[in-house]
Amino acid sequence: MSSAVVSVFSKTTNIYKELQRVLPNITFHCVQEIENDEQFRKSHIIVGDYDLIGPHIYNLPHVKLVQGTWAGIDALIPHIRSNTPPTFPIVRFTGNHFGRLIGEYVVACIVNVERGIFEMKENQNKQQWVRKGKITEYRSIFDLTIGILGVGNIGDKIGRLLNYMGATVFGYGRRDSIDLVENNHISQYFNGNDLTRFLHNCDYVVNVLPSTDQTKGLLHGTVLENCKERGTVFVNVGRGSVISEESLVRALQEKWISGAILDVFDNEPLREESLLWKMENVFISPHVSGMSRAKDIAEQFKENLEFYEKNLPIPGTVDFSKGY
Repeated sequence: MSSAVVSVFSKTTNIYKELQRVLPNITFHCVQEIENDEQFRKSHIIVGDYDLIGPHIYNLPHVKLVQGTWAGIDALIPHIRSNTPPTFPIVRFTGNHFGRLIGEYVVACIVNVERGIFEMKENQNKQQWVRKGKITEYRSIFDLTIGILGVGNIGDKIGRLLNYMGATVFGYGRRDSIDLVENNHISQYFNGNDLTRFLHNCDYVVNVLPSTDQTKGLLHGTVLENCKERGTVFVNVGRGSVISEESLVRALQEKWISGAILDVFDNEPLREESLLWKMENVFISPHVSGMSRAKDIAEQFKENLEFYEKNLPIPGTVDFSKGY
């Protein structure tokens, strides 16, 4: 029966193998030639990449659940009709796995900056034994106040990890308020007009906001001037649309922020002529802070399938009215 077959439409390495490993009693169908694939159109459940599924999203009459392989839905949005979004749940890849991976990246970068690891590597290349500056007079994570822009699932995991390591964690989000007992890793919560005060009090600002009408351009213009007194380092693992490249370069040149750790950009790959490449206080990575690993996708799909079979709400289901 088609309902017992899950179609897999993804370029993720080993995804088919990992799905079979965690769900050996389910039949998985690997989609290859989409034009002639009748099983794909008959399937009730699909696991796949948004850019591959997007063009066919309104031609799947039997589908009841789509499990995405990415956290961001940017590649899916252009295919969605604003007045008639899909009626079946489309679930983002997020949850524990993704948040922990990005949390590791954030911690690694902060430690590298604060302890002068990059500088030590340069000294090694020059065969120089140097014990000064940040190399010996470093700040620990437990000395820092770190602000998380976006306190959803991923931001929650990053914040809890940093708090466990002793950081004072501030949160900024769209909700009017959050339960600070339930979210006891957050010392203060800010929203709306509190952005200026939020930025003014953070040693690091970590952006994990999705790209929505409300978040695009949130840090454009002179907004980051509010970080000048603290010498804040800006970390972007969310979406590049939160700040224009021009605004970010200006903030660095004017020393409103002391540095930037950038994994995402408004246009990817980052163009060769970008000034960001050669700025000494900028670290660039090619959108790899949290990769969609096959084993993690498979494990999350297994969990979500249990919610689906019990007719329960599935965490991470896309709300197209919010844009994520």
